[in-house]
This record gives sequence, C-alpha cells and structure tokens, in this order.
Amino acid sequence: MSLDHRFRPFVAKWFPSRQVVKTYSTMRTPFLKDLAELPPPEVTAPKRPVELWGLKFRNDVSNAAGFDKDGKLLDFNYGLGAGYTVVGTVLNRTHTGNLFTVGGKTFNPWSPLPNSHSAINSLGLPGQGIDPVIERIKSFQDRTQPVDFPIGLSVMGHPAQQGQAKIDGVVECLEKALPHVDFIEINESCPNVSHHDPAQFTKRIQSFRECRDQHAPGKPLLVKFGTIPAQETLVELDRSGIQGVVLLNTQNDYDKMRDRLVEGDHRLFDYFTRNFRGGVSGKAMAEDAWEAVSHARLVIDTNHLKLSVVHVGGLFNRDDMENSRMVAPLRQWYTGFMDALAEKGMTGAYPSIF
Repeated sequence: MSLDHRFRPFVAKWFPSRQVVKTYSTMRTPFLKDLAELPPPEVTAPKRPVELWGLKFRNDVSNAAGFDKDGKLLDFNYGLGAGYTVVGTVLNRTHTGNLFTVGGKTFNPWSPLPNSHSAINSLGLPGQGIDPVIERIKSFQDRTQPVDFPIGLSVMGHPAQQGQAKIDGVVECLEKALPHVDFIEINESCPNVSHHDPAQFTKRIQSFRECRDQHAPGKPLLVKFGTIPAQETLVELDRSGIQGVVLLNTQNDYDKMRDRLVEGDHRLFDYFTRNFRGGVSGKAMAEDAWEAVSHARLVIDTNHLKLSVVHVGGLFNRDDMENSRMVAPLRQWYTGFMDALAEKGMTGAYPSIF
C-alpha cells in the first residue's frame, strides 16, 4: 500500500481521469475483501477510555459508516485498535448501489483526490441487506467477546422505496438489529441516493424512537446529518429522546470543494463530478465538519441539551483529534484512516493519532 500511496498524486495529476476512476473503483471491493480475509492484526489499542450512554469505549476513535458496509471487517477493526466501530450503512434488503459501466467495467464509482488528501465517491449504498450483517455481528461477538468495543449500526431507508415503505424498511432494520448492537445511527445524510421526504423528518424520527423504546428501551439512537442542523432541529431531537448527532457526511457543494482542492486534483475531480456526481470526503470537507460540530456544541450548551456530538470529516492526525476532543466526546475517520493505513501500515494507523 505504501507504494500506491506514494504514486497516487502523480497518477491523479497525469493519467487519464477515466482510467484512474475505473482502476480505483474496481480495486476497492477486492481490497476490502483482502483486508477481511487477513489474520486479525495485533495492535495494542491506545488507552483513552470514554464512558457515554452507559457504554464503555476503550478509546474515542472509530471508522465511520461506509468502511465496513456488511460487517466483514469487525475482526480487522477490533485488532487494529479502534475504540468502537460502525457497520453499514445497512438497508432492509440488498442493493447494488450506483452502478456505472466505463470501458467494459461496471463499478460503484470511487476515487482518491490524493494531492488534496481527499476522496470522492458515488457508491450509492451497495450492500447485502440487514440479515447477513446481523449474523456476522453475532458471530463476531460470540467468537471474540470484545471488551469495551461498542458496535454501532448505520441504517437508512432503501433508495428504491418511497414513503411509508421506506420508513418501514428502517423499522425492520431496527427490530432486527437492536438486540445485537450497542447503538444505532440513522443516516439522514448520504448525498448519493434519494432520501426520505424532508417534511416528514419529525414523523419518521418519532417512528424510529418508538421502535427503539419497544425493543431496546434506552439504547442510544443517533442521527447523522450532511448539513449543519438548525438549532430547532437539535432541540427537537433532544426532546424526542435522541441521544446524539453525527456530523458530517460527505459534501457535494462542488464549487466550494473544488476551491479547496490542490490544482493537481482538479482534472480528476471535474471528470468525476461531471460523470458520476458524488460526495467529497477528507481534508476538503474538514472546515464544514468543524463548523457543524462547533455549532452543535454551542446550541447544546446554550440550551442545556443532553445530546452528544460525534465528529466526522477531515480527521487525519493527532492535532486534528485533539482539536476534535474540545467539542465532541467521540469521533470517526474514514479518508484519513485509509490515508494512514496506506502510509503507516496496520500497526501504525491508530497509534499515530494518539
């Protein structure tokens, strides 16, 4: 991986963008499959214990949703030193995601923007559905007996469903997952798929809370956003019995994102957004994520809310993590994690941020 990490900036700047996207998109699934099949790494987990929502976390950093979509990397993440993990985003049934065919290859589009320590994807939530994911979680728990390693599950309504059927799909996921996971993230944020009707936000959050209260009273229920939530939204979530907010998901304000990229990534970025749309992660969205968590922290403190904040986006190194700890008890990384994994290897990724 270190060789690929070294040459990516050159490839992104000088190779044909069409070929770069096709290559990295088709490499992504085999790469994650290889990680899942490796013997679990043996890394001494950094000691930064956190207690939140009645759960014990051995440290305060996890992978974000999207890395382990189907629960195949639980052993890997536990062995690597993560303090907790988020599986998903999971749907109530299988989904191919956003499939495109370029040069005879069909894939879910993803590409690094390596000169800018960023990435862009239009994966569209491909996955196997809730049932096999829950079986893998149960198997991991029985086999490993993890200690102070909460498992969260990110869930969302199926993009192919609409209206009440979409809400019912989330409820189905909750009913199956709540006995086996430690907390739930409701994904209200993915920019690459169709979402619930925004006007029905309160109604569906109430449905999900009622399902939680019926099947696992008090189990933490979080909501993940892609934009800065209004003060009224945060107050409403707190009153509704929601435990926290996750901020932010990938960003699709392309003019703003392009301005933050190094020039060597512009050509690749323009090709990708023109052909696949997609959401940007990594350093390019760090400012947006920081603005979101800082805003949420201010609203929570000013209004004496019980909500907790989970910080996601643009987290790469020890300084990023220390700054994040000023406003959020937990944080998640993805693009920064993949960057550290490529540069520092499995034994160095997590230790490098503590």
